[in-house]
Amino acid sequence: MIGRALRVQAYSLTGDVVLLGMVAAAFVMSLSLATSVPPDIAAAPADARAAFIETFHVMLATYGGVLAAVYGSFRYTIDRRDGVIAQRLTMEPRWALFLARVPAAAVGGAVVALAAALGGHLALIVTMGGVAAEWSAVGSTLAFGAVAGLWGLGLGVIVQVHLVALFVASMSMSAALLLTVFWGAVAAFLPPLVMLEAVGFDVTAVGIMPEDRLDGWQARGVTAGWVLLALLAGGVSFMKRDVK
Repeated sequence: MIGRALRVQAYSLTGDVVLLGMVAAAFVMSLSLATSVPPDIAAAPADARAAFIETFHVMLATYGGVLAAVYGSFRYTIDRRDGVIAQRLTMEPRWALFLARVPAAAVGGAVVALAAALGGHLALIVTMGGVAAEWSAVGSTLAFGAVAGLWGLGLGVIVQVHLVALFVASMSMSAALLLTVFWGAVAAFLPPLVMLEAVGFDVTAVGIMPEDRLDGWQARGVTAGWVLLALLAGGVSFMKRDVK
């Protein structure tokens, strides 16, 4: 039963128009970061360039993560709006239908994040004349996109309404960035900052003071808690609510 549901989701990824749109948006948005590259950075000392590129990678991951979360939420809300969920429920049990969407949301989120990474590196090539790809940063970006996709899926199942999911998913991945100005010690525990920390990014680049940072295992534990909470809440909602 779950195998068939997984195959259906895997097949749907090949013609996923929403994923294609999010990939295009992530690529264009990250490419636009070329305008934020200082014109004299290419001639700056090596340590200044390295510090800028590290901050740039965090910005890229954040852009990709926001869109990955939106994609994860849309992965459910669009199918619900178009009647796909109701149709599939005539052939599959609810639990299988929900669980099959989990890996699909993670894969799609990682693909969206990859598009952001590619656009950002192209921006660096154009503005700095070529920068070697840091594969560890790319891998962290993909992991962050996958986590954000799962987070967005949970929120989308809870919210259900398509346009509301767009607002909720994007705000859930950006509100903590504003909170860093006022209460960094709390913001460090919230998405997306704790998720960035969990996959290896230095969140001091986005306003978290060194003394407020979580260590790696703490960040991974809190991130797992947030994602499981969203998926469990979404799963309970999906099992209990009517789907029209």
